[in-house]
Amino acid sequence: MKYIILLLLAILTLNASTSEEMKLKKQIGRMLVIGFENQSVNQNTEIVKQMQKYDLGGVILFDKFYQKRSITKNIDSPKQLQELTSKLQKFSRKPLLISVDQEGGNVARLKHYYGFDRFPSAKEVSFLSTRQAKDIYDKQSQMLEENNINCNFAPVVDLDINPKNKVISELERSFGDSGQKVTKYAKIMIDAQAKHNVISVLKHFPGHGSSLGDSHKGFVDISNTWTQKELIPYQNLIDANKVDMIMSAHVFNSTLDPKYPATLSYSINTKLLREKMGFKGVLISDDLQMKAITEHYTLKETVTRAINSGVDILLFGNQLASNNADELVKLIYSQVKSGSISKKRIEEANTRIENLHTKNSIVQRPIEFGEERIEMTKAYIKQHYALETKDITIDPKVIVLHWTAVMDFEDCFKRLKGNTLYSDRGDIADAGALNVSSHFLVARDGTIYQLMPDNWMARHVIGLNYSSIGIENVGGEDNVKDDLTPAQVESNIKLVKYLKAKYPNIEYLIGHHEYQEMERSALWLEKDAEYRTEKADPGKKFMNKVRKNVKELGLKKP
Repeated sequence: MKYIILLLLAILTLNASTSEEMKLKKQIGRMLVIGFENQSVNQNTEIVKQMQKYDLGGVILFDKFYQKRSITKNIDSPKQLQELTSKLQKFSRKPLLISVDQEGGNVARLKHYYGFDRFPSAKEVSFLSTRQAKDIYDKQSQMLEENNINCNFAPVVDLDINPKNKVISELERSFGDSGQKVTKYAKIMIDAQAKHNVISVLKHFPGHGSSLGDSHKGFVDISNTWTQKELIPYQNLIDANKVDMIMSAHVFNSTLDPKYPATLSYSINTKLLREKMGFKGVLISDDLQMKAITEHYTLKETVTRAINSGVDILLFGNQLASNNADELVKLIYSQVKSGSISKKRIEEANTRIENLHTKNSIVQRPIEFGEERIEMTKAYIKQHYALETKDITIDPKVIVLHWTAVMDFEDCFKRLKGNTLYSDRGDIADAGALNVSSHFLVARDGTIYQLMPDNWMARHVIGLNYSSIGIENVGGEDNVKDDLTPAQVESNIKLVKYLKAKYPNIEYLIGHHEYQEMERSALWLEKDAEYRTEKADPGKKFMNKVRKNVKELGLKKP
């Protein structure tokens, strides 16, 4: 009997060890975007097997092979591409980045002679009006969406400084030599792509426009040509909260790091980009098979230094060399186990990647929030909080979860949409005619809809509106039935994680039924001692499930 128990314990230990090993390998897999050779895929295609084995973060598509330009690689026609991308997403067990370089002009994987529309280069667009640029990038973004491409390695925000630059200037990939002009047109492209759920990737950080060489072909030193003004578009767009992903460049700049090129530099990727410039999104490397990297560093050195520098996703295009997921995951796993890469860095990168997918999954469904509602909100702030405000922006400190007590999504949306309260809300009408609202509304299937800017004040929780983001969930029938779905639980977990990453100052996560317990907090601003309502939403069971899965965030209860 003793030996049987020991054997069972050994089996359980082995299973736990195997499970932990596979979990870590899948976390590593989420950090890889890989190129492959197929125009079509099925369950037995190698890239599909790798996607499913390691939860690969994404794939990158090319029309032609780099060395054999006459041979088609992934893109042949709209019909073929749509079939390929739809199957890739179908076979992937987690959200998959399907990425291309579709800048327009000379850099376009979806070319007109394959049956796609032709779009102008950044340089051509820079001579057009804002309205014309918006039209162009809206059409290009729609084309990407129709072909199930959700990540575009664009816009280029390099400044057109050096006219002899063969990789930027001569290919007309820059909007100009002015940081403000580049910002202007890059923002137009970013906004258009966001409208069509295409993730934008700014490139090539910290700037490739002043270089003389091409990092595809070898070492590129910009130490004597680069200037601080090349950071202007990045800083402008980060400050405007427009940047979800940035691509690092393989350029060497001794003024920023005396030893390593940008992709491998902690000084550039963490100290400069994250700590000084405030970037909180995903950092992806440029193709790590470029000669600027491979001629100077081993694969082990490359992946270790890149991850430790702050890179979240490693790009292997498999155009200039060949590296498969098995090789890469095994190598990075061994570096984590040896302590050369910390597990914390892997987890940090995975959190950023997950938050990126959450943001990209949010459907924009705006309610009415024009001048009239803004003025009504200011009046509410003055009446209830005794504050005179110039605008209705808030500094979020609390996330409040709700249920709607109405079971139909469209009915819920209709009730939140207008400026003024519904006639059946006599319970709160004396406190003002401003309609109740919420920043997010989660359908019963888990789809997240954003109704208004998440840093504007909504009327959704007495006393705390001026510091709270509201998440409504369709359900809670008749305000008594604890019936929110597992899909809504999962979506609320993802949304809370995303919002905490976006607004690090958020301190509390509360259910609406807990709001009166916040009266002891400095965040409570309500001046009317009689204005209170009893709440049951979203239920203790729902809150417990959400809190259990976000405990690492350290959010406080009331």
